[in-house]
Amino acid sequence: MIRWIDSSIPSFKRLEFHEGLNVLLADAVEDGGDGQTRNSAGKSSFVLIVDFLLGANCNDKSLFRSDALKDARFSGGFRLGGHGIEVERSGSNHNRIYILSSDDDLGDAVEVEEDTGRLFVTLATWKRFLGTRAFGLPSNPQGTDFAKKSAPTTRSMLKYFMRLESDGGFLHPERASKDQQRASWQSSLSYMFGLEWRISQRFQVVRDREKTLEILRREASGEDLGEMVGTVAKLRPQLAIAKKKADEKRHEIANFHVLDSYKDLSDQAAELQREMQTATRRLVTLKESLAHLKGVLDDEAPHYDVGFADMYRESQVQLPDLALKRLSEVEAFHRSVVMNRKLHLEAELSATEREIVSANNTLERAGATRNELLSVLDGKGAFEDLVLMQRELAILEAERATLEERFRAAEALEGRKAELKVDRLELQRALQADHSTHLEALSAIELRISDLIEELYSDRSGRFAISATENGPEFDISIEGDRGGGIRSMEIFCIDIAISESVRRLYHGLGFLIHDSHLFDGVDPRQIRKALLLGAGSVNGAAQYIVTLNSDIVDSLSPSQEEWLAKAILPVRLSDADESGGLFGFRFD
Repeated sequence: MIRWIDSSIPSFKRLEFHEGLNVLLADAVEDGGDGQTRNSAGKSSFVLIVDFLLGANCNDKSLFRSDALKDARFSGGFRLGGHGIEVERSGSNHNRIYILSSDDDLGDAVEVEEDTGRLFVTLATWKRFLGTRAFGLPSNPQGTDFAKKSAPTTRSMLKYFMRLESDGGFLHPERASKDQQRASWQSSLSYMFGLEWRISQRFQVVRDREKTLEILRREASGEDLGEMVGTVAKLRPQLAIAKKKADEKRHEIANFHVLDSYKDLSDQAAELQREMQTATRRLVTLKESLAHLKGVLDDEAPHYDVGFADMYRESQVQLPDLALKRLSEVEAFHRSVVMNRKLHLEAELSATEREIVSANNTLERAGATRNELLSVLDGKGAFEDLVLMQRELAILEAERATLEERFRAAEALEGRKAELKVDRLELQRALQADHSTHLEALSAIELRISDLIEELYSDRSGRFAISATENGPEFDISIEGDRGGGIRSMEIFCIDIAISESVRRLYHGLGFLIHDSHLFDGVDPRQIRKALLLGAGSVNGAAQYIVTLNSDIVDSLSPSQEEWLAKAILPVRLSDADESGGLFGFRFD
């Protein structure tokens, strides 16, 4: 239950609540005589504040991140699971929930802020705590189905207890907001009504796989936005034809014979290529030899002038005439040896140079002849035909390979599609079995809503049915008649009452249900009065049914203000007549 709501804004109007029916009234006035009623007193802002204190996300577009409110602190006192707790939260530090007081045990999750010494828990911890106290969710969901995608969460279920017009909460009875996904409302409603919610979770797994399958089918088509890939039956004959064409072209090439004259020319060209390669290798060897011979020849010097006689003479040693004669003969012999070696090297050098010239001539002739042969062969008869045939074969093989890939993809996709259909049918059977198991509880819920409809409309009939379909559980409520006159709103009222009673019975619950005045737009005053009485009766003093209304609506319900209604109206009365009359005590954009 909600005990009180307050703010650090000095002009904020503190709200205090009691058990049973609570009506927050606002005096709406006509603006400028144009017949249009202003509605800025803050009734919807009150619901936003409760939602904010109970863990709503606070992105850049949030009211509590606006310049006027980002530094303001909002606080509330609650009673959850028989324990009292008071908390505070601000837009500037929205990831921390400050604990003002508590007689409940939040465990080791409570932290101490270093610079202030204040106690707080993180936003994630706070939501887990609320889920445990109000909905019986595990305090540590890791490793369980509650940690998986599409499981019921604290926030997905809280929204049913304080629908917001800004979220589209009054558009669909089974959804708490216009953006709520099928898996979320199916698993949340199943859980709150005590059904096997994991079946809804598994239905979403099938839907996700079907979506992936659809993407794969589009990818297999080879076009980003093209038609989906054909069926196996369509692709099978196409693949057979492609294989036949490729095999025929391959056989044609295997049996293709080049004309003899062109074969001879090609052989000659190949032989010339080998001859040119041999000549090129020979040239490399010859050029290396030539460089070596030139180096040796440069090193050869006429070292025959030894000068032994002068050496002895300088040493003052007189050689005999016979010795001098022998020295002269040795020098003459050495001179002849050197001369002969030089002549031999020069001859080798000349021979090598001639071989290089010859090898170059051979290379040039072979290259010219080969080029002539290739020019004769290029674009001629059989060779051109062969090349064209090989290109055609490559194209046919590529087409065949593409069709094979598409065929395999089609087989896999169609097989998986069939499997998913089977999965859907099996889940539907499991859902039917679960409903059969919970037949008594289901009947009680359906009868309760039927009774609420009958109380609201003595001249209309209605029904509520939970059915097992191949797309998961459906929660259908309908009231006889056209969709005007606030019938959709009363359908939402009935299903919300049933949800709050079920959750309170199964999991203890939040202890309150809030309906903003937007729910009653277009509703006949007679139905509004009956809804207030039904809401008060549903909580029976053990919880709260909190409603925000304009005063003119209340006056139309009971001009004399019956006792039960007078007790329900809160002392604080809002007004949009001037800036100070609203919930915040000032106006802002």
